Amino acid sequence: MTFKKAGRLALSDGRLQVEIDDLGRFAFNETMLVGEDGERHGYALASASGRAVNFHMADRLYTVVRAQFLRMVAGEIAKAAVFEVA
Repeated sequence: MTFKKAGRLALSDGRLQVEIDDLGRFAFNETMLVGEDGERHGYALASASGRAVNFHMADRLYTVVRAQFLRMVAGEIAKAAVFEVA
């Protein structure tokens, strides 16, 4: 399994958003990822190990380290790296 940096997770106007470099920007609606067009494009779930948050979009798997995700949501850091899992 390899990991390639593919984007970032950040708060924008108080909303949690994930931006994937070749797909665009998506907001969270519960566990769904919603594009700027208002359509659902994927979903987010905790990893089986509990050490990451996984995003499933466009038949691809993306991941962010759970500790960074939680620090970002708590306002301790501004953004977190998102990696594509290959």
